[in-house]
Amino acid sequence: MAAGTESAGGGGEVALPLDWPGRIKEALDRDLFVLHGQRIVDVLTGATMRHELFLRMVGRDRLIPAGEFVMAAEEFGSIREIDRWVVTRAIDVAATGRPVHLNLSLRSTDAALLDLIQERLEETGADAGDLVLELGERQLVAAPEGQREFVRVASNLGCRIAIDGFIEGGKGAFLLKRFPINYVKLGPEFMEGLETEVARRRQVSMAAMTAHRHGQRVIAQGVERVTTLQLLEGLEVDEAQGFALGAPESLDTLLGTPA
Repeated sequence: MAAGTESAGGGGEVALPLDWPGRIKEALDRDLFVLHGQRIVDVLTGATMRHELFLRMVGRDRLIPAGEFVMAAEEFGSIREIDRWVVTRAIDVAATGRPVHLNLSLRSTDAALLDLIQERLEETGADAGDLVLELGERQLVAAPEGQREFVRVASNLGCRIAIDGFIEGGKGAFLLKRFPINYVKLGPEFMEGLETEVARRRQVSMAAMTAHRHGQRVIAQGVERVTTLQLLEGLEVDEAQGFALGAPESLDTLLGTPA
């Protein structure tokens, strides 16, 4: 869904729910969206592997995180236009040699989006392997088989696929075996209490084992403390992202640094 997972909250301006459709349309018409990127690092080496892109809407007095308007976009159908905007700009970033993750709503994953991805990859010369498409586990589990075909076709184009919001032992575990998935992302709820709760560490370790059994790398999201980060290698987690490793930064800042 264009939103991604972040742990920092906002404040300030909040639109009334009925105001969102008009504001989203205005943002699309006037190009009032921007992207920020957050590092995803290798737990063992600390090297930056990729950046996850987070969508913002330019508001009157602040940048509005996608989490505040993405549900309205899903409800009113504008999520397809938003995701196409994100895909276009994400491929532009990938064309600079910087691998990126972007979240997609399953509602956007149709033949037109696949055509757009293929066209932009060809036009920009971006490496398809530098584009990681994140899809929510819950949406994929509930989707009809035909809609899940997007995963296979995108993978055939050379894109990488990540499952966001993975729950070890849940209904989505079959996805890891049946589909060409490259990464499994454990949500911030896995990180809560990791330093103090043995059961939580066991849960993370089991989730990592499940993913590794099927060939996926595991990414821990919402890593807020260095003490949490220090535990991840022993739990077989491959990569991590979160404010302990750096806040999302503007693309101008990101693109101004060496790849």
